[in-house]
Amino acid sequence: MYLVKFSLLATIAALATGCVTQQGCPGVQSTDRMICAVNHDPDISLRQIESLADQAARERTALVHFFGNDIGPVTVSVRDKGNAFHKPPSTIHIPSRLIRKSHAITAHEITHLLTQGWASRVLKEGLAVYAQQRFGEQQGWPNYRHTVHAAARRWMSDNPVAIRTLGDAETALRNAQPGETARKLAAYSFAGSWVMWILDVKLNGDVTRFMSQLYRSGDYESALKQTGKSLEREWRAFIGLKT
Repeated sequence: MYLVKFSLLATIAALATGCVTQQGCPGVQSTDRMICAVNHDPDISLRQIESLADQAARERTALVHFFGNDIGPVTVSVRDKGNAFHKPPSTIHIPSRLIRKSHAITAHEITHLLTQGWASRVLKEGLAVYAQQRFGEQQGWPNYRHTVHAAARRWMSDNPVAIRTLGDAETALRNAQPGETARKLAAYSFAGSWVMWILDVKLNGDVTRFMSQLYRSGDYESALKQTGKSLEREWRAFIGLKT
């Protein structure tokens, strides 16, 4: 009796925290059993949740290989409210409206789980935007059907919310208020393009060097042997903006 009671309490605790094991998923498991998708929106079908779980599993596999880091099984919680976000160590939240619109940015949020220990919001969010563009099966926030560089160029060319510099983007990512959607879109687009350029152009795709020398330190001069201002001028020219 005591064993049964303990087991029941453990199950309730797992449901409350979103923590699951391969044997105890309270929702739909992916084929590889590494994603547990828990649906709280009755308007989302079982087929949609199964598809989401397998999508997230494929993205998770690619991201684990890319970053060389693994956190084990991931829970994907689906609710009919809020924005996409992550909750370490192993849970991401995807609002059901993104599933309906095919903008479920699961790769973005799984990237956050795999890359804890960031030095700046620009590097943190920029890396997640980069990963969604490269590994995500659906495209969504902030560039949607545009490339990351095209989205950044658009916001930097005609920007009513004053995201002009690396410092502007960092401030916006830290302090943007609810309702400041344009400001956040501009800052996320800036960050994604910035990180993509650094990783693919300046570091020739060396993600290990990016993570160890820049992502966790924020020291551009040490990692890239250039000042932040010099890098900004070079990046602006690369994406087709006036320097």
